[in-house]
Amino acid sequence: MSTTRQRLERLIPEPTRRPRRDDSLGKLEKELLGDDADPGRELSLKQRLERLVAVAATRPRIERQSPPRWVEREIVALDRAVEGSVITNDAGSFYCVDRRLPLAHHHGKMELRRLEDVSPSAFSVLARDRDELAIDLERALFVDTETTGLAGGSGTYAFLIGLGFIQDGAFVVRQLFMRSYEEEAAMLAFFAPMLADYDVLVSYNGKSFDVPLLESRFVLSRQSIDFTEILHFDLLHPARSLWKARFESCRLAELESLLLGLERENDVPGYLIPDIYFRFVRTGDASRLPYVFRHNHDDILSLAALTVAACDMLDEDSAPDHPLDDFSLGRLFARAGDAERSERHYVRAVESGLGGHARRRSLRGLAELHKRRGEWDEARRLWQELAEEGGADGLVALKELAMDAEHRARDLESALGHCHRALESLESGLELPPGVRQRWRDELGHRRRRLERRLAQPT
Repeated sequence: MSTTRQRLERLIPEPTRRPRRDDSLGKLEKELLGDDADPGRELSLKQRLERLVAVAATRPRIERQSPPRWVEREIVALDRAVEGSVITNDAGSFYCVDRRLPLAHHHGKMELRRLEDVSPSAFSVLARDRDELAIDLERALFVDTETTGLAGGSGTYAFLIGLGFIQDGAFVVRQLFMRSYEEEAAMLAFFAPMLADYDVLVSYNGKSFDVPLLESRFVLSRQSIDFTEILHFDLLHPARSLWKARFESCRLAELESLLLGLERENDVPGYLIPDIYFRFVRTGDASRLPYVFRHNHDDILSLAALTVAACDMLDEDSAPDHPLDDFSLGRLFARAGDAERSERHYVRAVESGLGGHARRRSLRGLAELHKRRGEWDEARRLWQELAEEGGADGLVALKELAMDAEHRARDLESALGHCHRALESLESGLELPPGVRQRWRDELGHRRRRLERRLAQPT
């Protein structure tokens, strides 16, 4: 009597039969038993498995390599990575690093001795201060912080406070570092009286970031300090006034490269600095902290050197390096109320062959200066030249010409002609924000209607 399997094999042709489910077991038998595997098909599944186990036990054992162990990285202590000292006060202790540089030291193109030569009066112009603002850089404290983030608020710490100052014929870079969050109070307690020893605080974007952050940290550590008692000169804003027209970026690292000729080597990107500090706090490994200290050290030196470079821009005995600098200085002196020096730089910018936005703004600035002095012929000539340049400044010039013709020359037809030209320019594809375009359209339309009514009146 045939089995069910045998009957199925007769009914279903070999090519169309489904593969047997124990094919994988057969392959294993073939691998371990070779030609002796075929008789195994007459055995039960249990017997086949037992035979495989027995054969496998007689085969030589393959020695497997143990997985590689993780190599423990050496933990570098802070005093080995960065030479400094521990300072202790009533609030606890923290780590301090001092580096003294001779004033003959060059940071890029700038010699640090130049800090002693800067005219104190230059800062009233750079700070746009109408009052006389005198700053002696020998009595200045340069400050830059490294923080655990850029968001600010109570969760952001200034874990490294970099300070630069002149002392005993040298430039000192002092870096206050908290090895753990518990050392913040001691670090701030040391910083506060030091701040009071200087006449001015110099920073780069410190008014918006560093000082507000430090103020909040003092409050959270239950210590008091009043930053309003010390004069604060933030170089970022003068730097933008002086160099934004010439350079795409006014970041400190960009300016030090373009103006000081300084290229940092192996500098750590700022966005990595918080992670390096977090790793140190978590593991105690200071192997990467030297990069952070060096970054902060270079920021302090660049801040000092660029402060000198900004003051040098105001030196009338030396011509600026670029016509765009003349434009920037003309605008800067105009804001400071120094019409004579503003005119001198605007004229040089225009005569240099400068084009584009800077040329139009220089012409406009010159016209404004002559208008304030009542020099109408010269102002009118400049407005006419500016009107030919086109753009938004050309609209301003045409409006000024229309006002001059209506109110001073009493030439209503010329005034209406200038108004028509301005409206045509406005509608000819001039790129303006929608709100600004509409304000111009309303103002010029109102002026045109008024002039047309006046011309229609019988004389």
